[in-house]
Amino acid sequence: MAQKKPSANGKKEFLLRIKDARIGDPAAQYDIALMYANGLGVSKDMEQAFVWTKSAADKGHGQAQYMVARAYHQGLGVAADIRQAMNWYRRAAEQGSEKACLNLSKLLAEPQPQAAFQYALEAAQKGSIEAEFLVAEHYHQGGDDAQDQAEAYRWYLSAAQKGYARAQHAIACAMEQRLLSAQDPRSSLDWFRMAAAQGMPAAQMALQRLDQTGHGRGGRSAKTPKRVANKERRLEDARWVKFASKGDVEDFFHLGCMFEQGVAVEKSLRQARLWYQKAGERGHLEAMALLARSYEASTPELAAQWYRQAAEAGHTAAQYALAQSLAGGSADPAQSFYWYAGAARQGHSQAQYALAAQLGTASDALQTDLLWSAAHGGIAAAQVALGGRFARGEGLAQDWYLACQWYQKAAEQGNAEAQCALGICFSEGFGVKRDLAKAFVYFEMAAIQEDAKAQWNLGELYAQGLPGVAADTKQATLLCKRAAQAGFAPAQATLGTLFARAEKHERAVFWWEKAAEQGDLEAKFNLANACLKGVGAAKNDARAWDLIMSAAQSGLPAAQARLGLAYATGEGMVQDLIESAKWFCLAADLGDKSARTNKKRSQDVLSHAQFAEAVRRAKVLQAAAPK
Repeated sequence: MAQKKPSANGKKEFLLRIKDARIGDPAAQYDIALMYANGLGVSKDMEQAFVWTKSAADKGHGQAQYMVARAYHQGLGVAADIRQAMNWYRRAAEQGSEKACLNLSKLLAEPQPQAAFQYALEAAQKGSIEAEFLVAEHYHQGGDDAQDQAEAYRWYLSAAQKGYARAQHAIACAMEQRLLSAQDPRSSLDWFRMAAAQGMPAAQMALQRLDQTGHGRGGRSAKTPKRVANKERRLEDARWVKFASKGDVEDFFHLGCMFEQGVAVEKSLRQARLWYQKAGERGHLEAMALLARSYEASTPELAAQWYRQAAEAGHTAAQYALAQSLAGGSADPAQSFYWYAGAARQGHSQAQYALAAQLGTASDALQTDLLWSAAHGGIAAAQVALGGRFARGEGLAQDWYLACQWYQKAAEQGNAEAQCALGICFSEGFGVKRDLAKAFVYFEMAAIQEDAKAQWNLGELYAQGLPGVAADTKQATLLCKRAAQAGFAPAQATLGTLFARAEKHERAVFWWEKAAEQGDLEAKFNLANACLKGVGAAKNDARAWDLIMSAAQSGLPAAQARLGLAYATGEGMVQDLIESAKWFCLAADLGDKSARTNKKRSQDVLSHAQFAEAVRRAKVLQAAAPK
């Protein structure tokens, strides 16, 4: 684009002032600098502007000193040099420039906070509204005593009443958190609305939050024509963007939130990502995490890149999300473990549970500690796992009461596994008073969520009936069938038994076969009997005794008692009274009543040495059995 030619009047003014500037008049030199900077009466030339500004500044011209400082600060007509900028800001401040004091305060905020405060205070006392806000921030963040908070409120209020949006927002936030003791006739909502009216994204998001919790007053109540509404929306969008463009990272972030959620602006994921990225590039961790989340479905590689950047800077949720993505991919599992551990150390409950799951039994004490922390953090799966540890006495002293307490917490969150476990506790009287009605309620809750184990347990209750409620075989069959079709072996075994009672023997065998394939002992035993009798299945003695032996060796008392009889009578086995006594001993120890009677008979028939051998064999088998 061609540069605009200076006007004739502008040239005349330039020629008049250049004469005075050349003979050393600092005011004229400053005027010439402005003309070069703005292209008034002469072609725009930032380098010449700096030369004349510097000449005036060297002669003590206050405004020129401030402009030289800005030039060094922003690299206008000269290479940026923060040290030189601070030097010239100090010289301008000494001549009373409130802007110089304010900029010095900003530059010194991190390296010399006390000096920064003094410069901010000086600028505030000279009337700088932004400096008043900085002074208020210093007092508000610097101490908890009432005097500091009173000073903070005084400065916030001064800037807010002069229309400074950030001060209005700060007062509203502090009032919400009850950090300011001073009374004000306005509510936090009023202050948020005033800040939002100026286009402050954070204030608008606060209003949105208040609306969602029922504390706001909503938006427009009257219907607006679509054309007018669209025009207003475009104007509103421009207002928020203009405010955020001033360069505050929090405004970048909150404007991203507004665009992502469609709050007071046209919903736009593209715009949300743009503003999140602006904030992320300036180190805003939450913006990085939200930007990463926005890319998860479409561009997982980009999501992982932003999650990693936020995770490396210590963002807990990003560490967990990165660990999740690594755990689900083909990456080194040690990497997911590393990031789970990082998030877990910072108290992220889901990460603590995930880390416990990754540990397995490698470190039982650490796993228990992690489950304990995650359970206290409200993670239902961790509460169930901790309840299971108390129930089994695994890593903790067995305590059914505490097991039930943790199951209850998870059940209240709708966790089906916990509801089923609590149902078992009530049906068996583990840690609570036995109550089949309550067991029924919890089983039903879990069954509705398609929990196969709960469906099976509920089916068992329907099959046996409840106090005052008759058994319902049809409902029991339907429930067990749902669980069986989901592949739950005990339900398949029970369904087989229900079909057998209904004399539907082939269907019974069908489900026993499926359950036996998964190792269900009851199904193996029932299938063996079907094979022995040739009912519902082809008669097959060899297979029948193999199934009975397998179930007996795995610890099914009924199979052990049956095997004891087989060895005693020679039915399907070579008669062996010592081996018979061994199986009776095993079944009797597990509570089988018929085995107890037969154990006593074996003891009467066998010699002391023979019966001792039977007991020895039983103990060997018990010791070898999996725990």
